[in-house]
Amino acid sequence: MKTIAELVQTRLPDAADGWPSLRDATRTGIWRYRPSLGLSHDIPEISLGEGDTPIVPLPRWGSAIGLDRAFAKLEYLGPTGSFKDRGAAAVIAVLAGQGFREIVEDSSGNAGAAMAAYAARAGLKARIFVPESAAAAKRAQIGGYGAELVAIQGTREDVAAAAEAAVAADGVAYASHSRHPAFVEGTKTCGLEIAASFASETLDHVVIPVGNGGLLLGIFKAYMELKAAGFSARLPRLHGVQAAVCAPLVTAFDRGSPQPAIVNPRPTVASGVAVARPVRGHEVLAAIRVSGGTVVSVEDDEAQTARFELGRFEGLDLEFTSAIGFAAAGYLRNTGVIRQQEVVVIPATGSGLKDIVV
Repeated sequence: MKTIAELVQTRLPDAADGWPSLRDATRTGIWRYRPSLGLSHDIPEISLGEGDTPIVPLPRWGSAIGLDRAFAKLEYLGPTGSFKDRGAAAVIAVLAGQGFREIVEDSSGNAGAAMAAYAARAGLKARIFVPESAAAAKRAQIGGYGAELVAIQGTREDVAAAAEAAVAADGVAYASHSRHPAFVEGTKTCGLEIAASFASETLDHVVIPVGNGGLLLGIFKAYMELKAAGFSARLPRLHGVQAAVCAPLVTAFDRGSPQPAIVNPRPTVASGVAVARPVRGHEVLAAIRVSGGTVVSVEDDEAQTARFELGRFEGLDLEFTSAIGFAAAGYLRNTGVIRQQEVVVIPATGSGLKDIVV
């Protein structure tokens, strides 16, 4: 069995070959970026057509909050309804390439659904651990992919501990979206798409909901690798967004600490970012600081308002976790961090269908 280090490495084509060298148009899903992925060529290409999500302008919503050039990247159009599909495709491909036949994952819902779907695609058994409080729609979605659903009473950290115990006891693969290095290699493709879309102009800000930080780290990784390969892609300011009742990165950032703060979380409508102890939080904080960005928190009522406004003004159907990014963009505009004429991208990370009561 090959090691993770052998299967997940870092490289990009040289800039001398131009932007087209980053992609292979004959492939589908994240594998369009196979020339740019640090994944061994002998692992299988597991795909459901994820990635290449559109970037759409938000003229009416932007005008309402004082932004001339606001854009949404519609990650909720992925096969399972969230950006997690990118990372899941990469993680499941690596685990299948290592010969595993069963995976375990812990999740508040979206990552579990993505891992369950891609495990099914690869012919692997999946056991997904979720909080008892996980949205009914997400639990139903996970079960619909044939995965075994294990509901755990307690915090998000209790769920992770239960999953880790199952991995240790049963010798199965831990398909952790917060720990497995291939996950960020998958989300890196989102950053490559954003960078390519704004190759001829300056992108000033990207505002990203952050729980464990997999999407923010992937976007940061894309820009760092593009710069190292010689591409003229300036790193935008990356702004992380958390729920006000569970904001270990906000507290740490405000204190100037390199490590996430210890917090006592409370329930929030933005359950996808309700992570009190993000295992890669120190990396997220470092990436934000390198970019010149910040971390802010959003109240539940602000998330609810943003979700309503994006639906009414632009026809976007966002889950509450996704809506906090848009609420934060409004706050950053009001406080002068983002100026009216600057270019802003907000990933629409998850579908509003995820929050439907079933």
